[in-house]
Amino acid sequence: MRDLYQPAYSKYMLLFGMLIGVAFTSIALAASEGSGAPVSSADAAATGMNGEQVYNNVCVACHYPPGVGGAPALGDAEAWAPRIAQGMDTLIDHALNGFSGNTGVMPKKGERLDLSDKEIIEAIEYMVEQVDR
Repeated sequence: MRDLYQPAYSKYMLLFGMLIGVAFTSIALAASEGSGAPVSSADAAATGMNGEQVYNNVCVACHYPPGVGGAPALGDAEAWAPRIAQGMDTLIDHALNGFSGNTGVMPKKGERLDLSDKEIIEAIEYMVEQVDR
């Protein structure tokens, strides 16, 4: 018999994971101050970030190994394979506009609406390039 509490438990774990991700991002941003990488919204808007910088400043909150709330971890070929199989257009659409599925939630632009579409697309390309195929 299927556990009746499974869906509620999964939602709470996803929420818990996202909260941990936000906390991790705050710590990562604080740690990167003085490293020359843009860390504030104003800095990001003024200078623009490349894909790796967006990953390190934003995406890392959920996509850092082992991945949080169903997010595929950077470099995890098994987790990325079904997503990559859907095509880059789908990955880009989900990242730019948000997505909720069986394996988790992708907030619109990782909840960093100040980032340009180009920055988000470059972050997706960076993460896909890290998959060891």
